[in-house]
Amino acid sequence: MRAKTIFMHSLLIALIASGCTNNTTSLNNSGNSGETEKPTNQNEETEKPDQNNQSLLAYFLPDGSNAKFKGEGNEFAQLDIDFAHPYEDYVILHEDNGGATMRRIFKIENDSVLKMEEKMVDMNENFPSLQEIKAMEPIGIYLRMPIEVGTSFDGWEIVETDVQVETPYETFKNAFVIEQKGDGFVNRKYFVEGFGEVKRESIMKMDNGDEDYIVTSTLESVTKPK
Repeated sequence: MRAKTIFMHSLLIALIASGCTNNTTSLNNSGNSGETEKPTNQNEETEKPDQNNQSLLAYFLPDGSNAKFKGEGNEFAQLDIDFAHPYEDYVILHEDNGGATMRRIFKIENDSVLKMEEKMVDMNENFPSLQEIKAMEPIGIYLRMPIEVGTSFDGWEIVETDVQVETPYETFKNAFVIEQKGDGFVNRKYFVEGFGEVKRESIMKMDNGDEDYIVTSTLESVTKPK
């Protein structure tokens, strides 16, 4: 039962929020006018990104992009994700699964991507200010260097590299896979440089001998700003 609770955690979040409606399809950052640009004044605080930052940033789509994922196995597996890079070394995703919108904030560091926030929001809610994000304590690790088999973080481990993965969008030949295992379940995420996540897969062994319960979200389309 504990394993099933862990496996279904993200789906339960969506179920709890499924009564919420959301007809807005674009990000609202009107309350942070001027803060979305990277600092240009030499007196403003800024950090020069190094090569590691740039390579880890490559596992997110560019600012203003949108990715849609085909869902199978659960009504909340279909995803619509908007990407924003409002501040230096920070990425904000709004992930709509048809029942709720989840805002995820990531900080790009030298050898890792930190999870700063994961919360349900209304798409009309403004981005947090840079000061508010800097005051947040990390809640986990999303990715960690080096990108090689055996690298582990936050209950996940890189288990394969140079993997071919088929998606409705295209067939990728250079994905790497991170995996999280528990009692009776396996969660996997497939990453491709230049795109980030292209597939999510959750597999749960059923106690009654039925076939495995499998939920997947697979990249279907990508829209990038011109």
